[in-house]
Amino acid sequence: MRLVWSVKRFLIGLFILLIGILPATAQSDIKWKSLSEAQELAKENDKKVMLFVDAEWCGYCKKMYEEVFPEQTVQDSLHKYFYPVKVDIESDRKIVFNGNSLTEQQLARRFRASSTPTFIFLDQEGNTIGRQPGFLPAHIFDKLVAFVGSDLTGKKSFRQYLKNHGVDIN
Repeated sequence: MRLVWSVKRFLIGLFILLIGILPATAQSDIKWKSLSEAQELAKENDKKVMLFVDAEWCGYCKKMYEEVFPEQTVQDSLHKYFYPVKVDIESDRKIVFNGNSLTEQQLARRFRASSTPTFIFLDQEGNTIGRQPGFLPAHIFDKLVAFVGSDLTGKKSFRQYLKNHGVDIN
């Protein structure tokens, strides 16, 4: 009986230890699109396209997937204004942009995305309306998406927009 109790305690302790060690898998409901599909949907639904330029080896890209994209505020902002598209800076996978076939790597070069992560915001015609290199925490990234998505680029400073929304980056 003591042996059975000891084994049960051991197994319960092991289970608790494993639960604490295993990382929680963050779930993201972001619906990534192909570039041609995103452009078509953007025109049909009066939205924009956001390119997320990443790479398999990029640590900050992984951090975006794990910490930023799963946040509900980020998902809500993206869903409201954009159709998101992943672009691998090193990929030879063919995609279609404005009716032209090219690789993801060529598209990244075309938009001068030389580092990862980089966010490139496009209007419905494929023109760049904004870009942001580097990792951003969720509480700033969701504001950037809303700022660009609501056509405030060039009309007011992003710093002032953040301040108006209670975010101080100083």
